[in-house]
Amino acid sequence: MSKQIDTYIPLAIKAIEALNIANNDGEVAKQFNGYIASFGASMRQAGLLATVLFYANANSKAEKEREKVVTAIEKIIGCSIINNNRVEKSTRAKVENAAVALKLAIRTYKLV
Repeated sequence: MSKQIDTYIPLAIKAIEALNIANNDGEVAKQFNGYIASFGASMRQAGLLATVLFYANANSKAEKEREKVVTAIEKIIGCSIINNNRVEKSTRAKVENAAVALKLAIRTYKLV
């Protein structure tokens, strides 16, 4: 595991709590686990820009607030993923590592 992922895991836990992805009882809806798990695969298949736009769509018919995944990743890396409708090359690696850290961090909560 990379050192960057190690440093991102505590930030991921803070993001999960700050965005109320986990409730006060330390429980996370199973839908969020699915969203987080599929984020990396979607990024590989469709590309980072398309994935972020898809996840950030607050008007979707998703059961839970899927856009919180993008917001959590931005909190973890400390910057916006998309700037001027572009994704910087250096941002892609950070997003990949943050997505892995978020996936690992979510496993510390009870899924309901």
